[in-house]
Formats: sequence, C-alpha cells, structure tokens
Amino acid sequence: MKKNYSGLLILILFVFTSACNKDLSRITATVIDKMMVNKTWYLDYSITGNNTQSFLGQSTYSITYFKDGTTKDSDGLTGTYKIIENNGNYQIQVVANSLKGNALNYTHTIESVGELNMIQSFILTGQASKTSLYFTSK
Repeated sequence: MKKNYSGLLILILFVFTSACNKDLSRITATVIDKMMVNKTWYLDYSITGNNTQSFLGQSTYSITYFKDGTTKDSDGLTGTYKIIENNGNYQIQVVANSLKGNALNYTHTIESVGELNMIQSFILTGQASKTSLYFTSK
C-alpha cells in the first residue's frame, strides 16, 4: 500500500509540474506581447559581428505592434505578427506587405523586452554573424 501511495504521489507531482511548465510559456508570451504592443519602437542601433551602426539623433526605422495583432513600420510595411516559443526562445513572426503589395515575411528572436527597451536578433541566410537590433520606445 505504501508503494502505491508513493507512486501516486510522484504521478500527481509530475502532472502538476508539467502543467505549470506549459502555463509558464503561455504567460511569458503574454507578458512579452503586453510589453511590446501599442508602442512605437525606434531603432537606435544595430550590431552585426564587430560592426555597430548607430541611428541615434537621426530619422530612423520604427515599428508599431498593435493589440489586434497587426503591425506597421516606417518603411510602409503593414501586416500581422505573432509571438511564438521555439526551443525556449521567443520569436516574433511578421507577415507583411509593402506599399506596392510585395510580400515580406520574417522571424526575429526576441532577446529582451522591457518597458522602454527591446532587442531583437536574426541571422540572414549566408550571413556568418547575428544581427542584433536595439530599439527604444519614447
């Protein structure tokens, strides 16, 4: 009887632990989304390998993620976005169209996001180094 009780207790703990992990990824994606939405994010600088390009004090690229799952950027791209979890990393997938109707789809890894700062990264096909994009919301 004692062995069955111990086995049952281990099974219950396993089920609750598994359920908590699934909820955590959903909660984290929700928190990331809430930190990002209804703000205009301005690109301050980018880093590719050892090359840093600063856009501070310049008219620069910006993007807004709206609560309804749509996005619009300063280049005229409009579309939809979603935040997904991929092997413990969170990514933003954007499906957009240019002003001329050309499709542009991309996925960036969300390195970090806070109230006023966000870092996204990506590696282009054929590119050896990761590009990190540093944004602020003003």
